[in-house]
Amino acid sequence: MGSSLAGEMPPEAFLRPSPVHRIASHSAAPSRMPRFSARQSASSKFSADAMAVAGAMALGVTGGFQASRRSCRTRELRARIARAMSPMSPGDYGLPPKLAGMAGALSALPNDRMRYQQLMALAGKLKPMADDLKVPENKVPGCLSVVHVHASLEEDGTVTFQGDSDALISKGLVALLVLCLSGCTPEEIAGVQPEFIKASGISASLTPGRNNGFFNMFKLMNKKVARLKAAKAAESGESGAMKAGEDTETEETPELQIYNTLSRSKEAFKTLEPGKVKMYVCGVTVYDLCHLGHARVMVFFDIVARFLRHLGYDVTFVRNVTDIDDKIIKRSQETGETAEELARRMEEEMARDAKSLGCTSPDFEPRVSESIEEITSMVETLVKKDFAYAGKGDVYFRVRRFETYGRLSRCSLDGNEAGARVEVADVKEAPEDFVLWKSAKPSEPSWESPWGPGRPGWHIECSAMAKRYLGDTLDIHGGGPDLVFPHHENEIAQSEAANDQPYVKTWMHCAAVRSTGNEKMSKSLGNFVTIRDVLKQYDGEVVRFYLLSSQYRRPMMYSEEALEEAQERLLKLYSSLRGAAGAQTESPDPECEQQHRFLAAMANDFDTVNAIAALTDLSRELLQLQQGDHGAEFQTKARQLRAMGAVLGILQRDPEEVCKGPVDSDFEAKVEDLIQARADARKAKDFAKADAIRDELTGMGVVIEDGAKGTSWRVASLA
Repeated sequence: MGSSLAGEMPPEAFLRPSPVHRIASHSAAPSRMPRFSARQSASSKFSADAMAVAGAMALGVTGGFQASRRSCRTRELRARIARAMSPMSPGDYGLPPKLAGMAGALSALPNDRMRYQQLMALAGKLKPMADDLKVPENKVPGCLSVVHVHASLEEDGTVTFQGDSDALISKGLVALLVLCLSGCTPEEIAGVQPEFIKASGISASLTPGRNNGFFNMFKLMNKKVARLKAAKAAESGESGAMKAGEDTETEETPELQIYNTLSRSKEAFKTLEPGKVKMYVCGVTVYDLCHLGHARVMVFFDIVARFLRHLGYDVTFVRNVTDIDDKIIKRSQETGETAEELARRMEEEMARDAKSLGCTSPDFEPRVSESIEEITSMVETLVKKDFAYAGKGDVYFRVRRFETYGRLSRCSLDGNEAGARVEVADVKEAPEDFVLWKSAKPSEPSWESPWGPGRPGWHIECSAMAKRYLGDTLDIHGGGPDLVFPHHENEIAQSEAANDQPYVKTWMHCAAVRSTGNEKMSKSLGNFVTIRDVLKQYDGEVVRFYLLSSQYRRPMMYSEEALEEAQERLLKLYSSLRGAAGAQTESPDPECEQQHRFLAAMANDFDTVNAIAALTDLSRELLQLQQGDHGAEFQTKARQLRAMGAVLGILQRDPEEVCKGPVDSDFEAKVEDLIQARADARKAKDFAKADAIRDELTGMGVVIEDGAKGTSWRVASLA
């Protein structure tokens, strides 16, 4: 049987998924694909070696297979291997011959380990990519690692690709595409169907994240080829060429526009360094539990970082922790703790709240108390440059020496003292001068400095920490609107005076949450609702969804009604995903109309309102498709909805668990029994009984939904 297997079975026989992926992969493969039986596999003495060598020969990397080749010594066996080297024909999925051979050879290997070995060998065959090509437009979005691809059109009309990655397996995947598609015409490349990724068996060996990344590599390469073809057509005056001035970017990658507080207008976002974003956000003064105003800032800038990374940027996100402050000292005296003990306790509570809201951690969260050296160094620089002066152990910034003071807030100097965290001192040269270093007071924390023991002023802290982690100039600096003046205005003055460089390119400010009395929610006014209190009634994802339901530059009114509405809308989104496969942060499918709208909304100054509207429209389509058999179209749209949700940090949980809530088995059994009793009553046309059962379920906090396939149920509340 071994002889007939190798010599007579068609090439498709080698295109088989590994056992753990067989069920999932087989449905996507061509129906004509035969299967190995257990008997055939067991009786084939050379099948594993044959497939291993076939893969190595097709890929041109046989170093790892010398032992296998030595075991295949006969000319007859090598001939059989050669005949088995084309598991996919060039006609399948529009594959050029080289890609068909490589994809087929990889799929023929008997296990994941061998496929990974060959991908690593492929990575070694990839030529180095020039650093000047590693720019944002060449960066592949949605990859777990950093991947770049570049395309150029040769004189003979073929395309040459270059690529690179900082991770070995991803480099092997990009090498597979680069080596196989280089030398093809744009028409040949455009004809390749993305389904080959699943059908070839390659995806069976990859994690979901790498599968998404592989698809995104392929998608970006196709987009680049389309642009090259359009540019060539424009040069030759062919019909269908782009008009003069028409944007070569597709609607899949709209230009990001961000409202800059400095210019009071939306601006096209351009980074200081290609592909990199340096973002600093003012954090919380940790003397009490965080309130919903803090939550809005946390969630919004988490969304900013997520979307920038989705676009392919390498984001360094820094958010400080103010653990030295008059309020901390005062509160610690009230609680009987040291200032440090109180600050650490509240910092931990803040981290718990942020996690409950689905926020990812910033890359760096420096504490003021651990940045004293950087702070005193910057103050010394300002004193030496005559922008600051010392007196009685305090150091002040000489505001009128900084000629452009006030350009961010457009406030006059007269208002500075009212917003400062320092009382008037007789050593100050002018009322508007603000403190950089405070002399020590009894029973307060202090550190040594050139001006004696003391502690930092409020504004200098952020300037010093931003410089430490991000350098002299930042791409984005964010915070709440109350920080525009004096805090951010003072940051600009002291940073630019010290560093002789522009401080920030784009200033972003997230508006406040207002209390029921239409006042800004704040600890100082005592009118705040803590995150912790809201989380007692609502799930963290509901609170996150609620905070995204308003444009970030507009104040939000806090209300129970708005939170209830957010909960209902989120549950409907999850309900539309019932029956879908697991969570996925990227969708390996062509983008749908709603995804284009979603990206356009997010690129328009992070318009989460219209982004959520796009999600809602897609969920309506899913609810209609749910009445069918949960087929391919339903699963595709579900992946697309989850992918959009991932950018917003929502819709990544199990829909069944969310919709049914944390109920015990007895409760679930009772609900199912009541639903069956209601169905029996309706069948018997006893509608009064059916309505009574519905009312009973409603009283239990259960919402029932009738459809063509029967009745489903969900909880009315996620809390």
